[in-house]
Amino acid sequence: MRRYDQKVEVAVVGAGPAGSVAAEAAARLGARAVLIERKREIGTPVQCGGFLPEVSELEALLPHAQIPETLAGIPERYILARTRVQRIYSPSGDAKEFSVRGRVVDRRSFDRHLAWRAARAGAEVLVDTRADLSGGSLRLSGGRSGTVEAQVIIGADGPSSATARGANLAKRQEAGVCLEYEMAGVDIDPEAAEMYFGTKAAPGGYAWIIPLGEDVANVGVGTRPAYIQGRRLRDILDSFVADHRIAKEKLSGGEVTAVMRGVVPAGGMPPAIRRENVLLAGDAAGMVMATSGGGIPLAMVGGAIAGEVAARAISGEESLADYPGRIATAMGQELQNSVRIREVVDRMMRSDRLMDGLFSMLPADQMKATMRGQIPRALEMVQEMMDRR
Repeated sequence: MRRYDQKVEVAVVGAGPAGSVAAEAAARLGARAVLIERKREIGTPVQCGGFLPEVSELEALLPHAQIPETLAGIPERYILARTRVQRIYSPSGDAKEFSVRGRVVDRRSFDRHLAWRAARAGAEVLVDTRADLSGGSLRLSGGRSGTVEAQVIIGADGPSSATARGANLAKRQEAGVCLEYEMAGVDIDPEAAEMYFGTKAAPGGYAWIIPLGEDVANVGVGTRPAYIQGRRLRDILDSFVADHRIAKEKLSGGEVTAVMRGVVPAGGMPPAIRRENVLLAGDAAGMVMATSGGGIPLAMVGGAIAGEVAARAISGEESLADYPGRIATAMGQELQNSVRIREVVDRMMRSDRLMDGLFSMLPADQMKATMRGQIPRALEMVQEMMDRR
């Protein structure tokens, strides 16, 4: 164990997409930055995720945000597949699809690529090191021991953020859980990202098939513990693979080559994402679309803003108090809408009949709008009907 006692300008806890982008942004603006990751190997183990919309889709999703170059210009060597449509299946098996151009990235390599960028920009990187916020300083343990004193601390350490707890910013909320298989030898549409709804396929959430190539896919299920009612998530996923009337035909010849699992914030951003010199970004700040559980683009946008605000606050060009407002402008309305949409859909998810009815009411273009955190009139009508019941 090596000793590390340093005073830095910006300390970032967590080297996922939000943290690495934050460290790079701060370093590029001249701040002395350190990026601290508890894992021995950045990007491993992989948690659920890897689908990133193309830039045009992101600009429509977050029209008031500046899309970071790290998100816009992903090197081709990290892209496993490209999709052109999103296809959604109702509980009864009816399908609707709409155009969504997306990229599926190799998360192991992509996360490491983002950390490399932070290092090349001048950030120091500490791996295999745990950082706990106590008394305004970060106490290190693991591969490094010691204390880091920082003018600004950015907590990008996931949905169970120790930094948020240390800063008294943690908000108790229900989290989503996901389990995913990488499967080879499947018979899929390599240009479609598919979502499956229904109480058997994914109670309280959805199952998915996302291509990684011509005959390789990520096959997973995401839900919340309140909907599982004692069932094992693995049993739900195994049932989807083997028994779903549509998916089983695509997956019957496949073999599982990897198993991934993760936890995803499900309730939007907490009331506060900044306290004194601590900023939260990514999953630690609930920057996840509640309609889909997608969080990588929002995490990277939030991380870039956090790093920029931190560096500019140190140079006197900006105040840390500006951070919540900048995040609200970039993604606040979309996140709020996604939580509202999820609350409406939640009331229907326990009944396949109601979900089929909702599915029939929403044309494909309104489904796309809903996934983007926009509330179409048809969904407002559903909410009004549910409120009258």
